[in-house]
Amino acid sequence: MQLLTNSLLLGLGTVIGNQVSQRLAYHRSPHPMPHQFADMLDHPWRLRYRDPIDTVAILGIAAGMTVLDLGCGTGTFTVEMARMVGPDGSVHAVDIQRSILQRAEARIAAARVSAAVAFHHGGAYALPLETSSVDLAVVLATFSQIPDKARALAELRRVLKPGGRLAVSEELPNPAYILPATNRAWVEPAGFLFAGQSGSLFCYTQLFLNDKDETVIEGEATVVVGQ
Repeated sequence: MQLLTNSLLLGLGTVIGNQVSQRLAYHRSPHPMPHQFADMLDHPWRLRYRDPIDTVAILGIAAGMTVLDLGCGTGTFTVEMARMVGPDGSVHAVDIQRSILQRAEARIAAARVSAAVAFHHGGAYALPLETSSVDLAVVLATFSQIPDKARALAELRRVLKPGGRLAVSEELPNPAYILPATNRAWVEPAGFLFAGQSGSLFCYTQLFLNDKDETVIEGEATVVVGQ
């Protein structure tokens, strides 16, 4: 019995040690999730707390909007964004890894919403979008993996319309996970105004405005700002 207990403790210690070292490595040198782990983005366990419909529903997407899905991955949430903007709107799905982007393209085609989605292979520093052309930018489980966050935020400010919104969402299972307070400390100095937060420490979404003149309500409640 003692041997079994020791083995379990040793195994638990190894797992914890690996998690700590992996997370420290991400914070020292942020980088995109390797494409070999793309299947984890659609793992049933993840989708239990990251239901695509529920995740997108709180973002205030309306028909006709132009939405940027930065770090779209396999398109898990892009499909719902496309359905919400409808035939008169558009979703720009951007990912730096071509193999993952190809999976997103296949998913969008299977969902028959290709007409509303434009795919872009690239990163966050030079978005292929016109200045002041985006109503909402969504950065889901991606922002913490970007090395130069100030540069990325400046580019997001460029493409967002005055009064446009930025939604940044993080989840604890992501090795690059950052606390809500840390995320705000990065985003607000770039010229964004905090508009609210939903979720929990395990999985949260923060909304920011690209216009200091907008009236917002501070607090922990979900903030949905329609167009």
